[in-house]
Amino acid sequence: MGFDSHQPGPPRFMQVGQRIVDPAFVDGDHGFDRDNLAPTIAGAPERDPENYGADAFAWSIAARPAGSEATVQYAPTPHDDRDRYDHGLHNTAEFEPDEPGTYVLELDAPDGTHELTVRVFDGDRRDGGTTDGVGASGPAGGGPPRIELDGYYDDATDEFVVASNPELASDSHAVDADLDVEFLPHDASGLDAADIAVEGSTARIPAAAMDGAASLYAAPFDGRRVGVRDEIVLDPDSETVSLPNRPPEWLDDAVVYEIFTRSFAGEPGATTFEALRERVDYLDGLGVDVVWLTPVVPAWSPTVDAAPGGPHGYSTADYFDVAPDLGTLADFEAFVDRCHDHGIRVCFDLVANHCGWTHPFFQDTIAERGPEPEEPSQFPDVESWDVSSKYFDWVDRQRGASRHDASPAQTSFFGVRLQPNLNHGNVALREHLLAAVEFWAERVDGFRCDIAWGVPHSFWAEVRERVRAVDAEFLLLDEAIPRTPAFAASEFDCHFDTTGFTETAHAVARGERPPGDLLDAVEARDRDGFPRYARLLNATENHDEARLAHEAAVGRRGEPAAVARAAAAAAFTLPGVPMLYYGQERLITEYGERRALPYADDPGKADDIERDPYKRAFVNWDDYPEAHLDFYRALVSFYHDSPAFGPSADLVRAAYRTERPEDVLVFGRDAGDEKRVVVVNFAADSRRVDLRPVVDTTDQFTGDDVAAARSEDAVTVEVDRLAVLDTPTLFDRGG
Repeated sequence: MGFDSHQPGPPRFMQVGQRIVDPAFVDGDHGFDRDNLAPTIAGAPERDPENYGADAFAWSIAARPAGSEATVQYAPTPHDDRDRYDHGLHNTAEFEPDEPGTYVLELDAPDGTHELTVRVFDGDRRDGGTTDGVGASGPAGGGPPRIELDGYYDDATDEFVVASNPELASDSHAVDADLDVEFLPHDASGLDAADIAVEGSTARIPAAAMDGAASLYAAPFDGRRVGVRDEIVLDPDSETVSLPNRPPEWLDDAVVYEIFTRSFAGEPGATTFEALRERVDYLDGLGVDVVWLTPVVPAWSPTVDAAPGGPHGYSTADYFDVAPDLGTLADFEAFVDRCHDHGIRVCFDLVANHCGWTHPFFQDTIAERGPEPEEPSQFPDVESWDVSSKYFDWVDRQRGASRHDASPAQTSFFGVRLQPNLNHGNVALREHLLAAVEFWAERVDGFRCDIAWGVPHSFWAEVRERVRAVDAEFLLLDEAIPRTPAFAASEFDCHFDTTGFTETAHAVARGERPPGDLLDAVEARDRDGFPRYARLLNATENHDEARLAHEAAVGRRGEPAAVARAAAAAAFTLPGVPMLYYGQERLITEYGERRALPYADDPGKADDIERDPYKRAFVNWDDYPEAHLDFYRALVSFYHDSPAFGPSADLVRAAYRTERPEDVLVFGRDAGDEKRVVVVNFAADSRRVDLRPVVDTTDQFTGDDVAAARSEDAVTVEVDRLAVLDTPTLFDRGG
């Protein structure tokens, strides 16, 4: 194990009907999940490695279930009429099992032959359907099961005991007797699967069967669905176990703050690392724990006036430097040091799915180009390619031409030519990116990984191993839209929940859905199959979504600022990791300066900042509503001081009555000794709610008594925005 070989990663758990497939086209028509069979990089990755030969890595099937005719091949099935271009360098492969059982795949690499075990379950055959991946709903069987490994060394028997603690999904049609847990060692660990004794859902491994630390993996199956695998490391020398597939502990009390980098100084062209460093005191006073900066590497969009979408920087031109308009690498490191002085971690925006059109490697693949277009946001047509370029195969390509580019045209992220898709089937390209991963992992505390589903799982598993070797508490945050629990399998610590929490919060802000739907969005995470240890973001805004206050302003609730505060209150008190997007605490939608529209003179064109002019606006440092900012400061402080809102506190649908369910959100949080009833009001005026009479009416958030009336069976509270109330007991509504 480690970085000294090309071994192909941990064992896979699949079911018939699933495929390991890596489409070249990253858009909504080609799915939201990519994977491939890939060798890992041996040794320290190089920034500009030589390409591996077509015969450097060869895949085959060494063992298979009876009746199987499955093959390991490159791009086994085209996805549509835009066939993937075949570069002829098949260093990676794709696989579709056709029978349940155990497959052993072999990888012949420059350093020898390596094995990869793939355990395939029978699939969703009882309902006559199939499944298309972990977390995807079956036709009638509910969500997938989940596990959480734990273990210890038994001195009396000189063996490790590993419990899997399996759970059925809350909407599963299976019963506990259907649950099966499969255990497999890492093929490079030296531990033989035959030495693992399984009793029910518990495994026992003799220390004598191990010649060093070994990674053990497990996945649950309920007869219909396979769940997310978990990992435990057993060390016979120290007689200890560790759980590498867990988020860093500091995340459980963290508030994330996203900055759209080039808007944070408050005016065009003013943001530098020095300007950011000067605002660290403000971030400290706000109480945030993690700062996520949108990309700071060289890119095309910050170099032009009024770039579509603003100077977002997601079109990387160099993975190993910072953009010159922001400063130098030393300036960036000084900013990080200032953050660390204040106990704030820094999260780097890693874009591994695509690069920018101006990246020198991509430019090297162009032989001839057409004339420069008049429109500054467009690029010249490519009339021919330099197929002899070292980097030609580093970009995903389609077999034919595109509207602007000759065959084999590059594919681009959602068809945007600015952002050519990278070819993760090329091992040298992966090595280049892993060198960048190690470069930045030594300088920051975490990665927010752009469009994570546009990158194969095999790559993220390798990233996880490398960053944790640099920093055991390094954070990996995925942008997977829609949310996909497969990224919790030894890949990411924290996950986006845009299609769940964020979109629901916006619909509530517009008055289109009741606040109680936020409970459904949070509870759906469990039904989707996210493990209990997984963490998901409670974000009401980010740089790709509309400002929530703007949504409220175009809706029917009125008082957008009040609605925004209510949504923030829900984000901080419901289960999840709360996140703020810069300026929402200063009511940027009323006081900030909007960006110039790139197509202001052309009514036939629009971009996303035209649809919401404040989503990437300049921060209003001078003029802001002080009471609004004070609310956010108090909310962050209250979250840090309240154990009932940590990840171990259960969500309870507390009993209540109200005449205005379209305006109020009521729920309970149970942390054992600490039990709270939370009331959040989205209306402009205060609202009354009847609670069980045992509930204490002293608001823990403000210190005020919010009691309005009492009766034999209830206490009535009147809530302006947020009330958090102590209670000796909690019962589910209807209980």
